Amino acid sequence: MIIDSHMHIGREELLTPDMVQFLKQKNIWNDIRQKISPEGVIANLDRCEINRGVVFPLTFMPPNGEWQKLNDMTASYIRSYPDRLIGFAIINPDKIQDSLRELNRCQVELGFKGLKIHPSLQECFCNSDTLFPIYQYCQDHNFPVLFHTGASLPSHSDKYSHPILLDDVAVKFPELKIIVAHMGRPYYQDTALLLRKHKNVYADICANEGRVGGTLLLENALAWIKIYADGVKRLLFSSDYPVFDPLIGLNALNTIRHERTLPNSNIPIITDSEYEAITSLNLLHIIND
Repeated sequence: MIIDSHMHIGREELLTPDMVQFLKQKNIWNDIRQKISPEGVIANLDRCEINRGVVFPLTFMPPNGEWQKLNDMTASYIRSYPDRLIGFAIINPDKIQDSLRELNRCQVELGFKGLKIHPSLQECFCNSDTLFPIYQYCQDHNFPVLFHTGASLPSHSDKYSHPILLDDVAVKFPELKIIVAHMGRPYYQDTALLLRKHKNVYADICANEGRVGGTLLLENALAWIKIYADGVKRLLFSSDYPVFDPLIGLNALNTIRHERTLPNSNIPIITDSEYEAITSLNLLHIIND
C-alpha cells in the first residue's frame, strides 16, 4: 500500500486571492479546478497507483470568513470516496474555544484523523501558549497534528514556520503526534534534531525538488536526517499535491531507495523496510487506522 500524506483540496470560491496568485505563478491555475476536485484527486491517485491520500484545504480562511465550511468541504470529499481519502481538520488560531468545538465535531461526527496547522498562512507561532488547549485536546484524543514548516508563500512571513519552534511543543506535549511538513525545508538540521530528540515527532518529505531538479536535494536531506538522527524510519511519503506531482515524488523516492547510498559508504539512504514505513506504515500508525 502507498499513501500520500499531504494533498490539498479546494473549491474556487473558497480560495484566497494570494493563493490564486501563487498558483498562477506556478503555472497550474488553468487546470487547478479539476485537480483539486474530488474526482481530480482520485484520478491522480489512480494515475500514480497510490492507494489513499490525506486531504485538507488549500487555504484556511474563505473570503466570507466561515472557516468551518472548509471542514465541511473536506467531509464531502471523504463521503464521496471513504476508502480512498483521509481527512485532516483545520482550526482558527484566533478563536480557540470555537476551534475546540470544531475539532470535536471533526473527529467525532466527520471522522477526520488529524489536524493541519499552517503557521505562516495563519500567522501564529506554533509554540504560543494560546494554542496549548488545542494540543492538549489532540494529545488526549490521539489526534496527530501536521504543521507546515519552512518556506512558504512570498506574501507571508516564514518567521512563524521555523521547525525548531516545534521543540517547545514536543517538550510540553510528549505524547502528541507531531508531523513536520516538508522536513522543515531548508532547515533540515533542525528537523533532524527533533527526530532524534522526540519519539513522537515524524516528518513528511514533500516539496523538496529544489531549483536544480532531480533527486539531489531530497537525497541530501534524507542523508542528513539518517546520519544524525536515524530518522528516515519516521518519515512519511507526501507530494504537496497539486503544486507538486505525486508520481515525480514517488519516482524520486524509489530512485534514492535503489540507487543512492550515504556519502563515502555502501549504506543505503533508504532500506526496503524504511521504504515500507515511509509509504504507508508510519501514517497508519499515526492515525491508528
